[in-house]
Amino acid sequence: MQAIERVNSKGTLFSLCLIMVVSLGTLQIQPMLGGAFVDQLGFSLSEIGPIFAAELIAMAVACGASALLMPRINRQRYALIALGLLVISNIASGYVSGFAELVILRLCAGLGGGAAMAVVYASAALRSSKDATFAVINIGNLVWGVMLVSSMPLILGRGGVSACFLLLGVAGVIAALCVRRLPARYVEAGKGQAQPVGRLGLAAILLIALFALLFFGHSALWVYQERIGKSLGLAPEQNGMILGASVLAGAVGAGLAGLIKRQLGLLVPQLIGFGTALVATLMMVYGTSTLAFALTAGLIHMVWFFCLPYLLSMAAELDPSGRLAGLGNSAIFVGQGLGPFAAALVVGDGNFRAVGWLAAAAYVLALLASVLLVWAFKGGGQRSKTRSISSAHPALASVELNRPVQP
Repeated sequence: MQAIERVNSKGTLFSLCLIMVVSLGTLQIQPMLGGAFVDQLGFSLSEIGPIFAAELIAMAVACGASALLMPRINRQRYALIALGLLVISNIASGYVSGFAELVILRLCAGLGGGAAMAVVYASAALRSSKDATFAVINIGNLVWGVMLVSSMPLILGRGGVSACFLLLGVAGVIAALCVRRLPARYVEAGKGQAQPVGRLGLAAILLIALFALLFFGHSALWVYQERIGKSLGLAPEQNGMILGASVLAGAVGAGLAGLIKRQLGLLVPQLIGFGTALVATLMMVYGTSTLAFALTAGLIHMVWFFCLPYLLSMAAELDPSGRLAGLGNSAIFVGQGLGPFAAALVVGDGNFRAVGWLAAAAYVLALLASVLLVWAFKGGGQRSKTRSISSAHPALASVELNRPVQP
């Protein structure tokens, strides 16, 4: 009972938030950091994508593999090792200037971040109020993201790339001090009747594909948004403010999903979300004004978070065991990793319109998949009542569509 009280404490919740935001690595500052790689380290635009792709794909692999180990290992020790790898990789990244060395170090950072993230998910699942837990973690991610994105132009301008990685390394050290607040071993609390494990059929496959496509399209463009802003004549500080505000727009999207609930059904919100993302993406890369850039940056983030609650709700209903949610998490990181990599193949010396069409193609596929998904979902029947949904990426809240979504 003491262990249960400990995992439900506010101190543990704070520790989970801190470890989570640190484990995200460079995810939220990719546009600014990628620009610094070009301006300060002399990398080409096509080299930015593989650097971030290596980190994100490694994060996906480490998170998925580590999740399978959680019931059998000492989580505190595992988290310490993971955060140690993350800290060393971040600090070392500030002292290299070669492309190959940086790719290797970011890959190592991704492995550490993914493993630490798995500990957070497993520990958060033990808390009694899972909805509130993931809502607070998501708020922490948003606050951390806004702070980083808005301050990064100043940090990169005065201290360079090394100052950015040093900041991430110091944050990792602080997070490591909080590991002792986490439960060391798996704790069973009030285990109820086991839920049947459903077969993962066509609807599940389409849902996994939608997670990947949504994050592929977003990350492909996100990596180069700072460069797009600079091409319009924006100062670094202006770029940081616009991109930071766009992160907050995601909370508006989640709030709208909570207010609308399922009044529009399941298909219409997907058509609105993916369709708007498609149009906004093309408007951004073809736009020539600061206003268009700012509006589309916020709009893309808003509809991104607007779509997610509906996808998560369907995942929970299709497979109450949580297996599908875990596969969706892997798909999210794979999509985030492949997006920058694919964008690097088409960007050339600054062909941002090609990147926009790449992201737009992902959204077109997502529109088609969403129609098939809803058809398969309704045809197969809802296996269980909508339950609380535990998110698997630093930017998703645990929500129920029959009540307001926490940002």
